[in-house]
Amino acid sequence: MSLFIGFFAVVFTMVACTSAKDKEAAADSVKARITADSIQKIAVADSVKKAMMVSGIGKPNPNKKNGKGLVIFQTDWEKNYEKQYAGLTIEMDKEGIYNRAEIRPSYPGGQDALAKFIQENIVYPEPALENGVEGNVEVIFAVDENGKVYTPVVKGERQGYGLDDAAINVVSKMPKWNPGQIKGKNVKSYYTLPISFKIN
Repeated sequence: MSLFIGFFAVVFTMVACTSAKDKEAAADSVKARITADSIQKIAVADSVKKAMMVSGIGKPNPNKKNGKGLVIFQTDWEKNYEKQYAGLTIEMDKEGIYNRAEIRPSYPGGQDALAKFIQENIVYPEPALENGVEGNVEVIFAVDENGKVYTPVVKGERQGYGLDDAAINVVSKMPKWNPGQIKGKNVKSYYTLPISFKIN
């Protein structure tokens, strides 16, 4: 009887060890699969990100690859804007934002201060520099009654290669503006900002 009990104990121990080894092997297999899945997801995410970064109308120029990037804000934009929108009827959208104001929103310190802020706070995107891509990006955003800048979006077709994101990012960093006014009252209104990316 004791021999039978001893034999049963040995068999049980072997089964338990085998079961533990199987569980460990299964766990390793699951870890390997999770790691492989994670790597695949990261690779897919990177390829999607790269495709999104590149997609746009910006055209690579082999002659300007890896050149020095220069960001330009044209300070005469205000005059051109006034001519373009002079006859436009002032209207408010469903968010309570006016398409234009009698006195437009303005950056504290004027256009030169705005140009300086952009040049000091924008980074020419590496994908654009690597591919020699230049372009003009127009960002439209709202300025509320207190001068807060919000909801910046690219107006028109996207350039791609990170140019659009760089323009959006610099607008998102801006301090408070002087708000637009209608009949002497501060109002929410839109502002369009053109930013040019050039490579020397």
